[in-house]
Amino acid sequence: MGTHQHGSVELPGGPTDDEGREVDEEALGALVSAALQGQECVGEHLDEVAADLPGLVRLVTFARLTTLRVYHGELPDYMTDGDDGVGAYAPEFKRLVLALTVGEPLFELCEQMTPAERRRAAEDALEALAGHLRFVEDVDDSVATLAEVCCRVGAVMVGWSSQAAPMAEKELTEAWQRYQFGQREAGLEGTGAAAVALLLGAVLHHQARMDKVSTETIGGLVFTRALPVLKAPERAEEILRVFVAPPETEAIIAPIKRLARRDRAFVTDLCSHARHLLTLHVEACPYGLREAGHECTVGHRMDAISGGSQAPVSTPAPGAPTEGRRVVLPRIGYREDRPTEGAPEGYPDDHLWHINVDRILLTRWDAEIARWNENIADDSSISGTPPYDNETGLEQFACPACKNQESFLVEGRWGDPLTLHCSCGVTIMSPIDGAPDDLGHRLLQRLILCEADPAYAARRLMPPLAELQEGERSRRSFRSYLGPEADTVALAEAVDLEQDDLAQALAAVLRPRLPERHGGNALSLFLLEVIYALSAPVVRDSDDGRRLAQAVHAFLADLKQESDRWAPARQLVPDRLQQWRDEGGPQGWQDAWERTVEVAGRYFEQYQVRDGRLSDGCAALTLALYLLAREREIGVEQISRDEVLTLIEPENADATADTAAETADRWGARLQALGHDLDAGDDPVARMWRHLRPEVHLDSYSDKRQPALLVGLAAVVGPRSFHNIRF
Repeated sequence: MGTHQHGSVELPGGPTDDEGREVDEEALGALVSAALQGQECVGEHLDEVAADLPGLVRLVTFARLTTLRVYHGELPDYMTDGDDGVGAYAPEFKRLVLALTVGEPLFELCEQMTPAERRRAAEDALEALAGHLRFVEDVDDSVATLAEVCCRVGAVMVGWSSQAAPMAEKELTEAWQRYQFGQREAGLEGTGAAAVALLLGAVLHHQARMDKVSTETIGGLVFTRALPVLKAPERAEEILRVFVAPPETEAIIAPIKRLARRDRAFVTDLCSHARHLLTLHVEACPYGLREAGHECTVGHRMDAISGGSQAPVSTPAPGAPTEGRRVVLPRIGYREDRPTEGAPEGYPDDHLWHINVDRILLTRWDAEIARWNENIADDSSISGTPPYDNETGLEQFACPACKNQESFLVEGRWGDPLTLHCSCGVTIMSPIDGAPDDLGHRLLQRLILCEADPAYAARRLMPPLAELQEGERSRRSFRSYLGPEADTVALAEAVDLEQDDLAQALAAVLRPRLPERHGGNALSLFLLEVIYALSAPVVRDSDDGRRLAQAVHAFLADLKQESDRWAPARQLVPDRLQQWRDEGGPQGWQDAWERTVEVAGRYFEQYQVRDGRLSDGCAALTLALYLLAREREIGVEQISRDEVLTLIEPENADATADTAAETADRWGARLQALGHDLDAGDDPVARMWRHLRPEVHLDSYSDKRQPALLVGLAAVVGPRSFHNIRF
C-alpha cells in the first residue's frame, strides 16, 4: 500500500505482544491517524488490521482503555451487554470487550472468528477509540474512580483483619497456598489477602452502583449490605467476572478470574474469608457499641482509607445527644481470668462505680511473634537452639486512640460492659451484647473488686499460684520427668530468697519492662503480676499480701531445691564422660576412654545427660572397647562397631528381663576373668560395671526394664538408634 499524507499515530505496546507475536504497528498507526483525520483510506487500513490478529487485539484493548478513562473507570453497558440487540456496537466487538474484562485470552477468541466478524469488531473498536480519544485530553487521571476507591476500601479491611483476626489470616494464607501451588497454570501471584481485597472491591463496587453511591458519597456505603452477595458464591463470581478492576491489579485480576470460573471452591473460600472479615468489623465498629440494629458504613474506616494511623473513633451524628467520642475495646489476643470472688458486699446491686486507675495490666498473645516463631520453625537453615520469642506477654493497657497508658476513669455496674474514659476525651467501650465472661466484663469486675478492697490484688493471684504448684506436682509424677524446665531453673536459681522484700528480689531478676510488653512463660508472667501487686504498700502490708508473699517464697524455694537435685542431669554429656575418665585406671581403660570421648565429642557436644541414657551408653561403649581389646590383646582402635554389637544380647527390646540380666552378668564374668574384682571400691572398671548393672526402663512409655549397660549401648550404637554413632 502506498504512503498516505495523513501520517501515523503511534500506540504504546511495542513491535510484539505479550506472547512475542509481531504487531503490524505501521498499519495500526496509519488506521488510527486516518480515522482521526476522516481520510477515505480508513477502509483499506481497517482490512489490514482486521487480518493482523495481534494488531486487532491491541486495537480492541486500547479502545476499551480509552472508554474506561472517559467514563471514570466504568464500562457503559452498551459495550458489554450481549443481549442488547439494538445497541450501537456489533456483538463481535462486545464479546471481545467482555473477554478482556473477564480475563479470557483475546487472541484465541479472535482466531475463532470469521474474517467478516473480525472486520466488524475492528470497525467498532476504531469508532470507540477515535471517538473517545478526542475527550481523553480533558480527563483528570488524578481523580480516583469508583472501582479504585472500592478496591482501596477492600485492601484497608483486609489489612485491619490481620490484627483483628490473626488466625483467620493464617487460614487464608494456607488456603491461598493450596490454590497457588495446585493451579500453577492460572498464573497466581501475590497473596490471598490481595485476592480477598479484590473480591471485596468488586462486591462493594456492585453494591455502590446498586445504591447509586458515587466516589463523593462512598462513606455512606453500608458494609453489611454486601454480606448477602458473599453468602452466595455464584453471585459473587458473576460480579467478580465482569468487574472492571483498577490497572494496578492487572498482575492478579486475570488469573483470579480464570481460576474463579474453573473452581467454585476457590470463590467459596474467598467469600468465606471476606464475609468473616466484614462480620468482625461490624462487631468491632465503635458506632454500634451501644446501638441496636447498627449499620456499619465505609465512613467508619475513612481515616484508615485516607492514610490515618489512629484507631477509628466515632463522633455523634449532628443533632444527636453529645456522648463524647467512642472507640472499641481491643480484645483480640487479650486474656482476663475469671474473677475469684463475686460482687463486693455492702453495695447495692445497681451501684454505679467510678474508679480512677493509674494503670491496667493485661495479658496478651502476640500474633506477630507467633508468625515469627512459625517462620523460624519452618526455616531449615537455622541450626542449634531456634531463637523463639515468647508469644504471651504482660503489658499496660493503652488507649487505642492516643496510646496513653496512664490515668483512666472507669465506670459501670457489676455485670456491665466496660466503659473506660481516657484523658484525650475518648471513651473506650466493650460491646453491650458481649458475653458476660468477655474481656470487658471481667476487666470491669476485677477493677471493682480492687477498688472495694485493694488486697484483692493479692488474693486473685492465689488460684494461679495453686495451678502452677499442681502442674509442677503433676510433672514430677511422670516417669519422663527430668527436673524443672530450663527457663524455670534459670529463674529459680537467680532469685535471692534471702532478701526480705520479695517484690524487689523478683524485680532484680525479671527486670520488668512495663509499661511496654514483657514476654515470658507462665511462671515469669505470674511473678511479674506478683511484683506489681506487692509494690503497693496497701496490698503488701495486708494479711492477703503477706500470705501471697509467703506462698510464692515457698514455691520458689521448692523449685530451687528441685533444681539442685536435678543439676547433674543438666551436665553436658562430654563433661560427664571426662569426669569418669579422670577417675584413672589401667592404660587400656584410659585408651578406651580416649576413643569414646573423641567420638562422643563429635556427636553429643551440646547434649545434656538428662536421663543418663546417652552418657551410660558412652560408658558402656568404653567398657566394651576395653573388654574386647584386653581379651584379644589388641589396641582399642582396632575394635569395630560390629564387634561391639556382638556383645548386646539380646538384640531387641522384646527379650525378657532375665535374659538381659544374664547378659550383663556375662560381662561381669569376663571382667573377672581379666583379673577385676567386681566388688573393689578402688577399681574404676569395676565401679563402672556396678554403675551400669542396675536395671532401668527401656523408655518413658514401657514398663520393661533392662540393665543400663544394654539400654545405653543400644541407644548410641544400636541399629535402630536415632543417634547410631560411627567410630
